Amino acid sequence: MRNPRQMRLSIIVPTYNERENIKPLIERIDETLGKGNYEILVVDDNSPDGTADVAESLSKDYPVRVIRRPGKSGLASAIVDGMRRAEGDIVGVIDADLQHPPELMAQLVEAVTQGNDIAIASRYVAGGVVENWSLLRKIVSRGAILLARPLTEARDPMSGCFVLNKEVVTGREFKPAGFKILLEILVRGKYDRIKEVPYTFRERQKGKTKLGLAEYARYLKLLCSLYLVRLKGIFSTGRAR
Repeated sequence: MRNPRQMRLSIIVPTYNERENIKPLIERIDETLGKGNYEILVVDDNSPDGTADVAESLSKDYPVRVIRRPGKSGLASAIVDGMRRAEGDIVGVIDADLQHPPELMAQLVEAVTQGNDIAIASRYVAGGVVENWSLLRKIVSRGAILLARPLTEARDPMSGCFVLNKEVVTGREFKPAGFKILLEILVRGKYDRIKEVPYTFRERQKGKTKLGLAEYARYLKLLCSLYLVRLKGIFSTGRAR
């Protein structure tokens, strides 16, 4: 068993019904990171398809820990839960659907070890690509980012793949809801330097998407709460002066 005190990197994988994807995801992460000091935390929301069981069976060959949650509480809260339990000084997050290439994780980790506080897999910087999206989906994605633009300089604050220094979130309070946690980290976290790394966002090959109208509603609610956070910060700074 690995010594937790020597752990440097924790990769959080939130899951719900990703039985078909979890094995290739973990295998590809391991191929990318080799024998480095890392752990993979699979945070599963009681998937009825047995995702957690498959992940646990892989712990014999890979540094996998499974956190089983009693109900479907949402992707963002799963990530926050995973961050609380992560043993690494550096924390990575990647969705289980293989739309983000696991091979990108090494580049993101390197960006953080080189002095960036947060490294983001980005579709919307030079070199970033989105494959096979309809015009409507492109408009919705760009519109969501445009609504968040006053909150952050990041070009892709909706990304589901990123790495950060754990100090960014240590001692910070988050109120996760829905699918998007990176934007909340960018507003509530403690950091100075961000780097965005381009990648190709691919269509899901196996399993079903969980994105629906309810998630868009949760996103709008999240935006409102984050704008209030930002406004409170502006007013408190003004009073301090």
